[in-house]
Amino acid sequence: MRPMMKWENVVTALIGVWFIMSPFTLGYTHQPFMTVTSFAGGAILLVAAGAAALSESVRRQTWIYLCNGLVGIWFIIAPSALSFAGDLGDHWTSLVGGIVVLLLNGALLYNLARARFVQRAQ
Repeated sequence: MRPMMKWENVVTALIGVWFIMSPFTLGYTHQPFMTVTSFAGGAILLVAAGAAALSESVRRQTWIYLCNGLVGIWFIIAPSALSFAGDLGDHWTSLVGGIVVLLLNGALLYNLARARFVQRAQ
């Protein structure tokens, strides 16, 4: 029986798709730092979380969740760190998306570490 994919990885990958599309949907393609941040972070989330959603061996790799968590932190601090000028909605999109990514991948990392600990204890 094939193990089921984790919904947290699917949601993280979909958030990556959102960040890739958001410069067009929110209309900030004229702001290069915001656009590059959104494309690069979204692509990392999509590839890493998508691979984890589809592959059990990738899902067991700690670095996937650390990488996604760092991207989430970047999306949280990027509007302030890069002084994004624009609509408040752009800031909230980055902030909320980053928080959700950070929480989801933190939970996945915790569950992976806990499973390894239980496995070693047996």
